[in-house]
Amino acid sequence: MSFCERCGRRSRLQLVEIEGARMYVCPDCSRFGKAMKEEKDVPSPVSTVLRPKPERSAKPDALTKRSKELAEDYPRRIQRAREKKGWSREELGRKLSERVSIITKLENGEMRPPDSLIKKLERTLEIELMEYVEEIHMTAGAGSRGMTLADFIVYKDR
Repeated sequence: MSFCERCGRRSRLQLVEIEGARMYVCPDCSRFGKAMKEEKDVPSPVSTVLRPKPERSAKPDALTKRSKELAEDYPRRIQRAREKKGWSREELGRKLSERVSIITKLENGEMRPPDSLIKKLERTLEIELMEYVEEIHMTAGAGSRGMTLADFIVYKDR
């Protein structure tokens, strides 16, 4: 027993082609398509979850992808590093060739710095603003039915 990919109902499923898409659906939803021959190896639903970089000793497995993103606490990192060096916002602005208002907006979290400014900040303040995150592909668990086609249609119409 699994969940219907069209309505989400828990039922015995059948493979059906509905408007060119192959789906596992309940008997009620199978009337909307053409019955297909059962396939042996069926991929399960997949979702993407982001998590912080693992410790160096952990090796990424085949299903993980690593990418760098701006740290959520970048405003605090910038302000602390500036204060640690004993610089005012004006001094940091001069060193970066940026206006004081830009430095203020960065430290208040009102502005996301462009990549070029991130690099200048990291180099000047000797800090890291970018951090690794991993995309992990997980299959839907037994307690979660995942998002069905009907959920998507309802969600999109809102």
